[in-house]
Amino acid sequence: MQTPTFIKKGVFMNKKVKIDNELSVFVVDRLSISIDSETREKLDILCKKKEKSKSELIRDLIDFGYELAKSEVDMETIKVWIDYLAKRQHMILDIEHWRVIFSEIEKIEDHNFWGHMEEIGLSHSFQYKMKGLDSIEKILRYVEKANWYEIKEERDGVYTLILNDPKIKRFVKVFLEKVFEGQGIKARINEGFGKLIISQRSQ
Repeated sequence: MQTPTFIKKGVFMNKKVKIDNELSVFVVDRLSISIDSETREKLDILCKKKEKSKSELIRDLIDFGYELAKSEVDMETIKVWIDYLAKRQHMILDIEHWRVIFSEIEKIEDHNFWGHMEEIGLSHSFQYKMKGLDSIEKILRYVEKANWYEIKEERDGVYTLILNDPKIKRFVKVFLEKVFEGQGIKARINEGFGKLIISQRSQ
């Protein structure tokens, strides 16, 4: 039985192999990678922050990237979720809880309640503007990550929002109307069964 040699080529990667179907050993590959100065600076900052060697950190990042690829969630969605949750200004709510709550909200005809909802929409319009969300599409794509709806783009400038529950229609409509109004965006919102259709108004 011949012991495998170590392959020397940049970052150490552990790989478990079997020899003659008996002994399991770890073979280490050393891989070389090319990075620019900006990437090198980011790597140095991460190593210092995490108190890990470059090899350890890169192995961790590969593991993370692999899990991310398996989940089929894109990086832009991850960034928005972090933006939503990191500052604790949003919360995760099970869809069943959401539906029970909105089955009651649908019955509310209190003008004060819906007035508060309009104020929240206007407040968010300024927050979104500061994030660079200053068009119908950018705003709709950002809010979509909260799972209120799924966007179906009909044609240029026209979006159908497939709501996750028909009962949230008024809530979403009021919110978006005020977000658009607060930014001076000319948008038309039409209602359908379980959906909202958003389009740009010429004036």
